[in-house]
Parts: sequence; structure tokens; C-alpha cells
Amino acid sequence: MAYHKLCVIAKLVRDPEFKAFDNGGGVAKFGVPINFTRPKKNPQTGEWEGDSFIINVDVFNRDNYKLADIVMQSLKKGSQVYIEGRLKNNEYTDRNGVKTARPVLVADVIEFLDPRGEFGQDGGGARMSQAAPAGSRSNGSGRSGGYQPDDTGAPASRSGGGGEDEIPF
Repeated sequence: MAYHKLCVIAKLVRDPEFKAFDNGGGVAKFGVPINFTRPKKNPQTGEWEGDSFIINVDVFNRDNYKLADIVMQSLKKGSQVYIEGRLKNNEYTDRNGVKTARPVLVADVIEFLDPRGEFGQDGGGARMSQAAPAGSRSNGSGRSGGYQPDDTGAPASRSGGGGEDEIPF
């Protein structure tokens, strides 16, 4: 069995939208740009050109991890985030009856990269993980990468020993 992980650092291209489920769970949905080539300025038109597309990101509330709620409270269009997750093929039928498939990034880890207080209440550096309880997950840098909110949805504490300007990889 093959396992894949996609890591993205990007700015949100639209405000997150929340969809509630009947079982009490929910999902926050937003989009981020994926660039395949470095943008270059076209000397004739003066426009920036490059190969890119917008990928949709889904962040779920799972068990005691209310990441979708935190995303809704803390992020908005233009917020910069680090996202770790897996690709899922989202198949649907469009308005014209054509079956369409589009990849969706299902986030397991999100880290806010904006300076403290710029977006949301606590801003920069809060690392959130749905995969494991706080302190039990390693992100490969020697720091623990878990995050567990308290009952109010506010950050309980920031795990890991790095400073605010530390890059997550």
C-alpha cells in the first residue's frame, strides 16, 4: 500500500466556508494556489505567467480536534498557512450532467504562518494536528507537532520549542 503526503505553504484565495454535518461534525473548506513553475513576467504584455491552479482544502472536526472551528475563527482570505495532508479524488456531476473529478487536499496538519495577531486572535505559529494527541507526533524536525485546543476552542498551548519565525520543515 502506498501512502502519500502533500505539504503546501500558501495564502488562502478565499475566506473559509463551513459545512455542518448531521452528526455534529463539520468541515471548513478553502482554496490555495499550487504553482508548478516559477512565475515569469511576459515582456510583451507585462503580465505574470506561470503554470498554477487552485486546489480545494478540506479541514474536518474529528473527535476532540475541532480544527475546522479553529480555521473558521482564525483564517481569512490572504492568511498564510502551512498544510500537510493527503489528496482525495472528489467526484461529482456538474450542472450539465457531466461527471467530473477534482483533487481535494484533506488537511491533517495546519500551521498559521502570519505574524502574531495579524489574522485571528492568537495568530502566528499555532500548529494544529488531527493525526495524534498533543506531543505524540513528530514533524521530522525534532519538535513535537501536536496541538490540542481546550474546551472553548482556544489554543491550550503551543507545543514545540521553536520561535515564532521558525520554518515548519
